Amino acid sequence: MTDSEWKERWHDVERFRLMALETTDPVAAALLRDIVLDLEAELNELVDVEAQGLSWVGAVA
Repeated sequence: MTDSEWKERWHDVERFRLMALETTDPVAAALLRDIVLDLEAELNELVDVEAQGLSWVGAVA
């Protein structure tokens, strides 16, 4: 992923996090928190995948 793609993904996480804090509907807040958890998990998986890819580069070189 490019730097701009990473920034866009983190921006999405922050946007949903702020919406969860600002909403007054408890159900909506819970759903938004779940969305944030899913987005963070997805980003963590991407970080792991890219880290594995980088370790391959180091092992080959």
